[in-house]
Amino acid sequence: MFHYFYNFLHTWPQYLNVNKYEHLMLLELLKNGHAEPDKKIGGGVRAFQVRKHPTFKSRCFFLIREDESVDDFSFRKCVDHILPMPEEMHLKSNANKASGGGSGGGKHHGHGKGGRGRGGRGGGRGRGGKWRN
Repeated sequence: MFHYFYNFLHTWPQYLNVNKYEHLMLLELLKNGHAEPDKKIGGGVRAFQVRKHPTFKSRCFFLIREDESVDDFSFRKCVDHILPMPEEMHLKSNANKASGGGSGGGKHHGHGKGGRGRGGRGGGRGRGGKWRN
C-alpha cells in the first residue's frame, strides 16, 4: 500500500487533478486512515493534486474541497494508521539531530583523504605541467 501511494506521488504531474480511479483511492485512504477524516474532507472533495509543500519543499498530496479551499495531507500517516509500517520506513525527525545523533551539518563527515588520492587520474608528481604536442 505504501509503495502504491509513494510511486503515485512521485510520478503524477504537479497541479494536475488526479483521474477518477486515483481520486477514489485517495478518498478511501483519507476516510480510513486519517485521524480526523471528517474535518479534513469538510464539505466534500472536488479534486486531489500533487503539489510542492510550501514549507517542506517536497511533493505532497493536496485536496481541493468543494468550497475551493485547499489542504495537504500525509499519505504516510494514513497508510501507517491502516497498516502500521516498519520502524525503518518512518521519517526521521529533527529531534535526533538536536540531541547530537544522526548525520548532517558541520564538517568532516566523510571518510578518507578527499580528492582523487593516489591511483586516480592526475595524482602524483610531475603530471600537472604544460601540455605539449
